[in-house]
Amino acid sequence: MSKPAIQIGNQIIEETSPPYIIAEAGVHHYNSLTLAKEYMIQAKLCGVDAIKFQTYSANRIATTWAPTYWNDKSGKTQFDIFAERSNLAYEDYRDLFNFAKELKLTLLSTPFDPDSAALLAEFDMAAFKIASADLTYYPLLETIASYKKPILLSTGAATFAEVEEAITFLKSLNAQFCLLHCVLSYPTPIKDANLQRIVQLKKRFPEMIVGYSDHTQPQYTMIACPIAVSNGAQIIEKHFTLNNLLDEDDHYHAVDVSGLKRLVRDCKDAKIMAAAAEEMKESEIPARTYARRSIVAAKSLKAGTIITKNDIDFKRPGTGLSPVDFAQVLGKELMQDIAQDDLIKLEHLC
Repeated sequence: MSKPAIQIGNQIIEETSPPYIIAEAGVHHYNSLTLAKEYMIQAKLCGVDAIKFQTYSANRIATTWAPTYWNDKSGKTQFDIFAERSNLAYEDYRDLFNFAKELKLTLLSTPFDPDSAALLAEFDMAAFKIASADLTYYPLLETIASYKKPILLSTGAATFAEVEEAITFLKSLNAQFCLLHCVLSYPTPIKDANLQRIVQLKKRFPEMIVGYSDHTQPQYTMIACPIAVSNGAQIIEKHFTLNNLLDEDDHYHAVDVSGLKRLVRDCKDAKIMAAAAEEMKESEIPARTYARRSIVAAKSLKAGTIITKNDIDFKRPGTGLSPVDFAQVLGKELMQDIAQDDLIKLEHLC
């Protein structure tokens, strides 16, 4: 079986590559082109690989009476809230995709309906994200697969059976895709982060790149995301805000600029730290040499001495015979005088 890999734009994501970091800005631009660009600039400065928005139409995502499932005290329906964030204009998207090229930043967006997917496809978007709640929305999956772009399939609130069914469906469409572990709870309690599921997904679907979309609060994100990377996540997605004092949308569980910079750094460091090596590392050689022990004379010894256990000791540095080899010394005759603490070498013996 070939090793799992997926390519987003010019970047190939595989098990040995640094984690691919996505700053999820959602609809935090509030339909302002200027604010959307500021999010892109700040994300680029933070060192992420991509920024992601969300693209939808309120009348295609929820009924007018659909209740909210998150902590909202306004009494509004999902439709009411989505309608307030209706979305950017077509020309705004054109401007943003061109701006992304100038920044050398990958711009992604999550479409929530086939028409939104079609709009994004017009701009040759590098990859499509499918939200966890739409894992079973097969007509959307089919539309997105038709664009022959990589797909990031989020698996929050899905059973393994549902994930397997979605994988089978996407494979039947010859889609290129990866999986994102996600917990569909805002913010995610730390007891529900379930980061071991990344390992489970990798074992069940060894042909797939697996990532992690984090919804924990920022102070836990800095723990959760590096752990996710050490568990094998190759893609990290985290909500991003320029104003974490706002309590609407996803601001309250998003990282700010300083948090995003730290997240990028910590995830890349975690990848380096989690790398497996069967042999010792080069940085250990000085300690191996000078902190291990050698066989030395326990006291001054004269030539002709037959070595006994009382004649030897084991001390640093480890530049002589290893204590492992002490049996080779016992019972042997010294051919020269040796001072206390001198190394006992095989050439001293007969």
